[in-house]
Amino acid sequence: MIKLDNCIKKYSNVTALNHVSLEIKQGEFAYLIGPSGAGKTTLIKLLTCEEKVTTGSLKMGNVDLPRLQDSQIPEFRRQLGVVPQDFFLLESLTIYQNLVYVLRAIETKRKLIKEKALRALDEVGMLEYKHLFPKELSVGQRQKVAIARAIVNEPKILLADEPTGNLDNKSAIEVMKILYQLNQKGTTILMATHNSTIVNTIRYRVLEINKGQIIRDQDKGSYGRWNDHRDVFVI
Repeated sequence: MIKLDNCIKKYSNVTALNHVSLEIKQGEFAYLIGPSGAGKTTLIKLLTCEEKVTTGSLKMGNVDLPRLQDSQIPEFRRQLGVVPQDFFLLESLTIYQNLVYVLRAIETKRKLIKEKALRALDEVGMLEYKHLFPKELSVGQRQKVAIARAIVNEPKILLADEPTGNLDNKSAIEVMKILYQLNQKGTTILMATHNSTIVNTIRYRVLEINKGQIIRDQDKGSYGRWNDHRDVFVI
């Protein structure tokens, strides 16, 4: 589903990713961990075509990303769900209207728009808040709406960049429940995170990146080289 082979990404004289090779299969859930500046966000930007790989092979499904023309990128992105670090919700629209806006932008058939928007909000537990504006929501609720927006077109792949980064423990647990349920339904998830408690408690594959290189690929791994169970999440 996602395959990188010897990928290098350079910005002027800085190498952000250095000979990265990895494969994530359909239906997997993988954490992408590492210190700030390690290359996590750069890797996600390559997968969303916000950036282009300098050299190497990068494929998602049957799509060869380096070969995509600029005009083909919007159509490709419709197959992805992306949860960015910032919410980027339109403050002048209700959360329902935020999802409708996305669906119209990707030219969803008019008769399907309401159904898809309401289903996505229901899936993240925000249906009863559909007429509220983003400023009326808590940070955790905003993050749920961001996830709803990412899954409104029922993507097979979800890329989440620090989705619990600004949340308290209760909200983080709720977000992880949503991601867990999406994965159980077959969605492939790659989640960049600094949250060691989540990684150590809810065990999935761990991809550790440092200085632009994958230094560890561990099934049901921990955040560090040794387990730390001082804190736990229960979902």
